Amino acid sequence: MNNTIITVSKKEIKDLFRDKKTMIMSILIPLLLFPVIFGVLGKSMSSSKDTVQNNLKIAIVDKGDSSLGKFIKAQKNIKVKTSNNIKSDIKSGKLYLAVEIPKNFDENVGSENTSDIKITYDNSSQDSETANAIINSDIDVYSKTVVNTRLQKRNINTSILSPIKVDKTTIVNEGDGASKMILSMLLPLMLVLYSYAGPLSAAIDLGVGEKERGTLEPLLTTRAGRLSLLWGKFFAITVVGLISTIASLAGILIAIKENGGAFGGSAGIGAMTGIGISAPSLVIIGILIVFLTMAFGALELAISIYARSFKEANTYASPLMVLVIIPAYATFALDAKNIPLMYFNIPIANVVCVLKELIAGIYNYSHIGITAGWILVYVVACILFARFMFSKEEVIFRT
Repeated sequence: MNNTIITVSKKEIKDLFRDKKTMIMSILIPLLLFPVIFGVLGKSMSSSKDTVQNNLKIAIVDKGDSSLGKFIKAQKNIKVKTSNNIKSDIKSGKLYLAVEIPKNFDENVGSENTSDIKITYDNSSQDSETANAIINSDIDVYSKTVVNTRLQKRNINTSILSPIKVDKTTIVNEGDGASKMILSMLLPLMLVLYSYAGPLSAAIDLGVGEKERGTLEPLLTTRAGRLSLLWGKFFAITVVGLISTIASLAGILIAIKENGGAFGGSAGIGAMTGIGISAPSLVIIGILIVFLTMAFGALELAISIYARSFKEANTYASPLMVLVIIPAYATFALDAKNIPLMYFNIPIANVVCVLKELIAGIYNYSHIGITAGWILVYVVACILFARFMFSKEEVIFRT
């Protein structure tokens, strides 16, 4: 790197960091974004579950004052409500569900026959689904009690119903499994989106911003060649992207350690986090995101140079955002342990897939190598595109 490029880079970095907007977009937002989002997500999930468990609002239509109805009413935190329109009340959230027990329920059970009951709930409501799981668990307990009573009448050992005892062992700690699944779904998506958004403000400012301020033409009259100016601006954008990545990763660590957040704040482990993201994984994630940020930065700089105004640059950048979102969301629900090879050859999707694997503790070096190779291709292609734009008089002086 020659002295001219270094001088231009220093000048552009100083100008960028004089802008409070750049500081906020590059450091403050990524540092606070993840703790806030995952903190709110964790608290909302916990609050929703606790609300249902501590105040289980249900209606019981028990025409025969059955033993099952009494059993359900006796369970902890059950709040029995009356309803004139069950479906309407469940739909509006006044009730989580309703249990309808036939008049001859006890008679059928006493005669050792099967008796039907009806549960009405809203499968589009998380609270109603949670309530349904709780009530079904209570009914299952009641059913086992009835079966045990029937067997005892016949002097049959109730253990006959349990020929197999399953001893479950999880690979991941019981409390960390759901947290790791949430992290593997949301974190790659958010990091990729921010690798696009992080350098955008700086790229627009160093391209079309120079045009609007009238400082680009004087800059071109200096001894610095166009390629030196391009590289200087590109490296300045890269520095901003690197700072954004570091701030993002710091925000992730804060979110993981956060008590009451989506990850439970468990500590001490596997290296650096409570749910097992190791230091090598964090390093690889950081490198991939930095290079992806460089590719986006170069592409955004090319768009910025071509645009006539801030407004036009933002208009061109909007479709690019869609192109980022589509492959990122297409891989949102993939299981990290079973990702087809073709996904590692799809732009953006390959980065998301590798991040999923790393979060899950999977080090597939062929997948990492394929993805890293493609990212280098993206970086080179985007830099060449920016160079092409910067070499065109009609583009630079397009006003």
